[in-house]
Amino acid sequence: MKSILARLPVLLLLAGLLQAQTTVQFGTGKITGSVTGLGSADPNVSGLGAGITFDLTIAATSTATPALTVANHADGIGVAGGSPHEIDNRNNLTAADDESLVFTLGNVTGLAAGQSLRISGIGTRSLGTTEKQYAISDGTTPVGSGSFNTSPFAISVPDLASVMITAAGPSSGTPLNSRFIVYQLLLTVTGNGGPGGNANAEATVTGTGVDGGDHPFFTFNSVAGESYEIQCSTDLASWTPMTTLSGTGGSITYTDEAVQAPGVPRKFHRAITVQTPNGNLTGTTLGITQTWAQEPGGFSRSAVVQVPAGPGPHPVIILLHGNGGTAAGMIGALDPHAGNAIRVAPSGYLTSWNVDGEASKAPDVAFIRDLIARLKTYDNVDAGRISLFGISNGSGMTNRLLIELDGAAFQNAGCQVSQMLAKMHHDGSFWFNAAGTNAYDQPIVPARCRRIISLNGTADPLIPYAGGTSFIGTFIPAQESIHHFARIIAETGPQLADGDGVPGNGTNGYSTPFVKYSYLGGRVVHYKLIGGNHGLAVGGSFTYADEAKQIVAAFLLQ
Repeated sequence: MKSILARLPVLLLLAGLLQAQTTVQFGTGKITGSVTGLGSADPNVSGLGAGITFDLTIAATSTATPALTVANHADGIGVAGGSPHEIDNRNNLTAADDESLVFTLGNVTGLAAGQSLRISGIGTRSLGTTEKQYAISDGTTPVGSGSFNTSPFAISVPDLASVMITAAGPSSGTPLNSRFIVYQLLLTVTGNGGPGGNANAEATVTGTGVDGGDHPFFTFNSVAGESYEIQCSTDLASWTPMTTLSGTGGSITYTDEAVQAPGVPRKFHRAITVQTPNGNLTGTTLGITQTWAQEPGGFSRSAVVQVPAGPGPHPVIILLHGNGGTAAGMIGALDPHAGNAIRVAPSGYLTSWNVDGEASKAPDVAFIRDLIARLKTYDNVDAGRISLFGISNGSGMTNRLLIELDGAAFQNAGCQVSQMLAKMHHDGSFWFNAAGTNAYDQPIVPARCRRIISLNGTADPLIPYAGGTSFIGTFIPAQESIHHFARIIAETGPQLADGDGVPGNGTNGYSTPFVKYSYLGGRVVHYKLIGGNHGLAVGGSFTYADEAKQIVAAFLLQ
């Protein structure tokens, strides 16, 4: 069984230790103000295992006058003095000009033999054209240095009794103002001591920043076989799940889709290792009990599971049947192209999914959410590669889940022969109901970190390709539906015109009469099947329906 890891928190400064195994824990984020006397009992400090406690004080020191203070700046926490500049080191030509941020850790307890706390972060630029340097000491002995602009700072000593970050300007020549603002500060536990050995000792943050598109990112070393849920926060109190990433044993970079723009609150990010206490999933039927108006005494919802050979972790595809369908009939919907994935086919209540006017009024969003959470507790499930695929009513449900489930729940989705209902998107917004009904009366912003594929036939009599009303409901056009999802992820361009699609030719991965519309470099794609009906049959032949299976499976398992 994989290690059951404690939370990997970020406060403006922290990462902790796991239960029963040594690791480092990490996060990034803007420091929003001065900090004094923050301890491990603080509500913002969560996830410390093994009884580790500490106190931390951040202060500014200088022999210069006037006295310096730790101040909240536009891009971090720094030092303010008697100058129009945000100053840490005015001249650095004399000892009196040495102005420092000092991080003092005290009362550290709970570390095992061979372990230490490590403090690290990022300091911002200098003022002027000359690059400035900083020096790191443990209070008495220099232990490191780096550039304001190019390197994170880091120090690791067994006790970290006093950690001082000092700006180091020119030792001679013209005095230069400099600016040393820290916008990332975190503590980690390192070392190979303690119970459980050091299997995860290398899972450290290796870089963080903002890319050329103003998207914040951080990079960390992962552990093969583990999965990491990425979360963000603007206040360190409430956390939003963003996505789940698969450990590779190498470096992983998470880039936030949101732009870090002026006036937009900076985000803290943290990663939580997905816990897997239930061993390996095997071929079985899973049950989840729910209660709602149609079943006031409780009802056991079921899902059929097929697991491929091998230890895994395996990708997962959750298959949602159409109205009147069954789990048994849906489990092989992508065969033989998904044999290396765990296939999970849940049963809709009264053989339907609660999307609009179906017989089922069951809380299906909660059912699938809980089913995914259950699947993630198994060792051989790759929590960073979970996909949904729905056909017809199941596709309508998949559209609903794309709108309502958080980004960490699943990463990929396939929608076949049903685009969004008009109720799901109108007036520039996506809509849902927080109580789980299909009223669609509250606006919502869907998760962004996903890949989506949709397929529709132009001759579908049940769900009109061009949008409109059938006896099933009122739908927006299929191409418009997929563009709305592309835009919520990151697409900034207009919807592709119908004539902008790329026809299949048998050598570009799909055949005539498929036409492909692609956004975001292929992260969001739509296939139009000219002449295809609700079963994707063309002229009575299901040849292209079989090809659609291959297209969908290849996309979901990419």
